[in-house]
Amino acid sequence: MASGKSRTGRALAERLGRSYIDTDAVIVERAGKSISDIFAQDGEAAFRQMERDVISEIAGNETPQIVSLGGGALNQPENLKVIRETGTIIRLWASPEILSERIGRKNTRPLLANLSDEERLAKIKVMLKEREPIYAQADFSVESTNDANEAHVIERIIHMLQFWNSHALDVCPSSGGRYPIFIGRNITPETACLLEGLRLSPNHEFLVCTDTTIAKAQSEMLHELRGQAGRCPIFKFQAGERNKTLHNLNQLFSFMLHRGYTRKSCLLQFSGGVVGDMAGFGAATYQRGIPFIQFPTTLLSMVDSSVGGKVAVNHPEGKNMIGAFYQPKAVVCDLAVLRTLPENEYLAGLAEIVKYGVIYDEEFFSYLEQHIDGIKRHDDETLRHMIFRSCQIKAEVVGIDEKESGLRAILNYGHTFGHAIEKLTNYDMFSHGIAVSLGMRVAARAAVMLGMIDEAAEKRQNALLDALGFPKTFNVDAEKAWEAMAVDKKAEKGARVYILPTRIGEVKKVVNVDKEIIAKAWDAIR
Repeated sequence: MASGKSRTGRALAERLGRSYIDTDAVIVERAGKSISDIFAQDGEAAFRQMERDVISEIAGNETPQIVSLGGGALNQPENLKVIRETGTIIRLWASPEILSERIGRKNTRPLLANLSDEERLAKIKVMLKEREPIYAQADFSVESTNDANEAHVIERIIHMLQFWNSHALDVCPSSGGRYPIFIGRNITPETACLLEGLRLSPNHEFLVCTDTTIAKAQSEMLHELRGQAGRCPIFKFQAGERNKTLHNLNQLFSFMLHRGYTRKSCLLQFSGGVVGDMAGFGAATYQRGIPFIQFPTTLLSMVDSSVGGKVAVNHPEGKNMIGAFYQPKAVVCDLAVLRTLPENEYLAGLAEIVKYGVIYDEEFFSYLEQHIDGIKRHDDETLRHMIFRSCQIKAEVVGIDEKESGLRAILNYGHTFGHAIEKLTNYDMFSHGIAVSLGMRVAARAAVMLGMIDEAAEKRQNALLDALGFPKTFNVDAEKAWEAMAVDKKAEKGARVYILPTRIGEVKKVVNVDKEIIAKAWDAIR
């Protein structure tokens, strides 16, 4: 209340040429009495029911409109759900002191009437604290101050709405909360808008994390991002999987501590999956946790590592053995950064995309089969759809099982075998995605040998991999691979876990497959 929703909403509707609705005004008109009288005569419960009815009715109207909500509307989960499904939520916010001063001009707010200035301010602070988890569900926030005029606030909202056109979907982890994924072209230069909308700017101090390869290949976009974050410093990791270590992560911590970064800091990760994992784990552990935003620069990181909150570093005994589950504040997939991506890195991302079709969505797998030419040409619309559907599938899985206690394990299809290949080659011969593509061939062969799928399904998967240009062979020492898989982080109390297909579009977790079957399955890539 008193943040200026009605006034701003009306002006915004006029500016955008949309109809305008104030839910409180509709309730007053229908009830034939003021909100104060509704509260006094009928009680808050009756008002909230009227509010639910009005919001549900508005949400069913397909005409573009601007709606101003009552301050407590989002407190009701059913309201939040219906609004989330049908529109964009903009939060206007102001300091408790400003809100108290505005409310004090008139003594008409039912929940804050007949209070002294001190009592009113104290109650506002309590209400804001109680409602913060709900208000944080807004898509973006704009500050409403007594210094900024209405025109300024409107301009900020319109600017943010333009950025929000690239909003593709939300990730809602099973542990709670949500964060947006943006997919667009040349959206990084509008990052300031995102930082303000997420209420990170100007209260947070920023640091961009990247690696030496990306810093060179994407120097222009990197410095654009830095400028959007107030010309903040840039920290560069040495590029490559072999540098994904605690030792190198500690260099980031030293950099931040020497420069006085506090818990009011935010990391902007601008690189591929290696730096994404490191910066994310750094954000999870620096002073017990600070926010971070993913700006993936490879196709692989856009569709895989940047989404889902798994962050880690490697250990000599295995990949990603030291890590955490820690979700970003947002993921920004800017298609423009892919123009400098080497073809083998593009192919690495396609491996994870094919994986999503095999494990979850045969229709998506068919889409890939039907768009081979567009995929190879890096067609913009094809690329956008592949990224969107891949992120959507991963978001659905993470929404059910964030910490890999059940369903999320299906995302490891091809990974147990792929990680073994990576370890046996000292992470030098294949990128992660290429290793996973080989691992998928081995996994499919194991499934055939176990009678889980027929050879036709195996051939269909491999035919798509072949058409996209993936390597078909690599000779593996089965005994050494068996030893390498023994320390895979997906092992369960000594049991070896494999994700194997039952058909295109579905996989199943299988435990302790006979060693001889696994040894023969490697024949798929010999």
